Amino acid sequence: MNAESPIGLFDSGVGGLTVFREVSRILPRERLIYLADTARVPYGNRSKETIIRYTLETIPFWEEQNIKLLIVACHTASSHALTLLQENLSIPVIGVIQSGVQKILATTTRGPIGIFATKSTIESGVYQTAISAERPDIQLFSVECPLFVPLVEEGFLNHPATTLIAEHYLQHLQDQHLETALLACTHYPLIRLVIQSVLGSSVALIESAEPTAIAAKTYLEKNNLLNTSFPSNPEFYVTDAPEKFVKLAKYFLSQEVFSLKKIRIQEMIAPCLKNAFS
Repeated sequence: MNAESPIGLFDSGVGGLTVFREVSRILPRERLIYLADTARVPYGNRSKETIIRYTLETIPFWEEQNIKLLIVACHTASSHALTLLQENLSIPVIGVIQSGVQKILATTTRGPIGIFATKSTIESGVYQTAISAERPDIQLFSVECPLFVPLVEEGFLNHPATTLIAEHYLQHLQDQHLETALLACTHYPLIRLVIQSVLGSSVALIESAEPTAIAAKTYLEKNNLLNTSFPSNPEFYVTDAPEKFVKLAKYFLSQEVFSLKKIRIQEMIAPCLKNAFS
């Protein structure tokens, strides 16, 4: 591992491209490798055990890539499997949760705070615990929004169906006078305008992509791993439906995805899976 080694980014689908985009902007010289487990998206409605297994099964792929840092660009995987990845990979791993918590705490003065995420992320309680530990005085409203991910994956970014679903999930919060709301899923920023229209313009919507990219830069700087050579083209890998990924990636990146390969995730029979369920 050296400064010219790549950075890996992992998500169940296209949502992690919001993090990829910010990493590309803040670290323009870095070589980036993005893996989307599109064969098994979405993770958010799965059990904790399944999410852990799916995430750990990517370990052989990352070991082959000789990356210097892995960014888990998925709130659900970060909620349940980040610690196990850190224990079973020889390279550093960061997630999106800590950065999102720090960002919303820095933005919120009085609250209340809304937390919008997948069913699994909300049930993990990771955001509620982290925010309440720092600011027990702030009222929290946690809302499961499981249909947002498939709506984004279908490209329904400004569709009447998306507005109806957003109203169903969030309309009851209009009387709660939210100060801020955390979009605790990397897919949700793509329907940010819809969410904002339901909540009202006074609610500040917080994303974790930019602070996560800043955290990655800070780590690389501290460890003298910033790449100073000429940038190379990013590499994208999917486990299914490459054509669909290319189509949706345009919404996230505003550019074509050229280097795309379909791979098959190898199941980890190694100790990490045994540890996950012990």
